[in-house]
Amino acid sequence: METPNHTTFEAGAIFYTEKEGKFSLFQLIKHDVEFKTYHVKVYTPVDALPQIENLDKLEIMAYHAPIDENGFENPKLLANSELKDDDLIGYLEYIKQTANIDEVIQYASKYYEEAYQLGNQKEHEQAIAKYSKAIQLIPNFFEAIDNRAFSKMDLGRWEDAIADFKLSLATNPDSFLAVFSIGECYFKAAEYAKAKEYFEQAAVLDPEHELPKQFLAKTLEQMKS
Repeated sequence: METPNHTTFEAGAIFYTEKEGKFSLFQLIKHDVEFKTYHVKVYTPVDALPQIENLDKLEIMAYHAPIDENGFENPKLLANSELKDDDLIGYLEYIKQTANIDEVIQYASKYYEEAYQLGNQKEHEQAIAKYSKAIQLIPNFFEAIDNRAFSKMDLGRWEDAIADFKLSLATNPDSFLAVFSIGECYFKAAEYAKAKEYFEQAAVLDPEHELPKQFLAKTLEQMKS
């Protein structure tokens, strides 16, 4: 059987090289064909090849390293695996640091879409985690920030949601959605004076919208009781 070389490995593949009784293992994150580079996660060398079911227990030496695709001496495939979010930690930091805008947007959009679907499935904690990954890549991604806040509202985490909406306003200061939603969070948290302030702001931002007026009326009723 022909020994695999770099052209046969796919993203997620775990492969190894052997030298003087030590095995160096790598996981392929991305093959950059243009620059003939393997972007890999590097494991600490071991004395014996691990069983496939124990691969998650391997100690990681570097979460990302760019290495010439031909820089591995007689590489052999150990296992094919599906890349997980944690496998990408080093590579995502790399594309941020190198301002690889196209890939940053690609991954941020991927996480956003995955988060949106998780939200539709009522998997709000998982959605929050995915939105957070998108925001880590693009800190001013206010749509992701807003949606993360809505997921927190779905969990009744009013203060956390308010913090996100305020973060969104730092990027998108005239957002009716964020201002009104802050008011709604304060209303549901029974902080009516603060809710009133934000419903009034929302009514100024969009005088034709009925919701701020309706919630403002409800808030005033609560403040009288």
